[in-house]
Amino acid sequence: MDVPTGDPAGELSETRRELIEATRDAMCKHGFADLTMQAIADESKKSKAALHYHFDTKAELLAETLSYLLAEFIEEVDTGPKGDPEARLRALTEAQLFGPDGRDGDSSDHWEYHAMLIEIQSHAPHDETFAQQFTANYEYVRGLYADIIRNGIEQGVFEPVDPDRTAAHILAAIKGARVHHVTTEREDVAATVYDALIKQVLEPLRA
Repeated sequence: MDVPTGDPAGELSETRRELIEATRDAMCKHGFADLTMQAIADESKKSKAALHYHFDTKAELLAETLSYLLAEFIEEVDTGPKGDPEARLRALTEAQLFGPDGRDGDSSDHWEYHAMLIEIQSHAPHDETFAQQFTANYEYVRGLYADIIRNGIEQGVFEPVDPDRTAAHILAAIKGARVHHVTTEREDVAATVYDALIKQVLEPLRA
């Protein structure tokens, strides 16, 4: 399974990495609606001209930033193929719903990021660059879940379910929880969905 473009462990130039990280900071500070190339430049030591030199459009810069952030997130929360499949599923799901620090950590930055992400995603039906990046990110995470489940089946840890369908089910629940948390006053949604996924999906997977 290919890592998305923008992998922090990949071969990004120092300048390109700095601009992407400045974009991340500006996105969280200003939100999508008020995000400008100048606001991004202000978060870095580079000029606005440098942004335009490395990225043709703001959409291209944002798309690569989303890819980079996903790769950075996965690198932080997943132990890789040698890890215990059940522990990997639980850790990945908890981090997706509460942030890398888990259920008991400070998730304020996590929800600020996802509020902004939903803003960007609302433009995907009308912007091919965003649509392609959100598709790539979704397929990558779905593939990661499926690989973990498949690995668990091969080890005899999980029941022989359909890995791809189970992965899609988990991601649909996570997506719904994020949207409801960000757009309603129900702050318990993420915890409720996490508990339901553990009891209704992850625990029944055990062989």
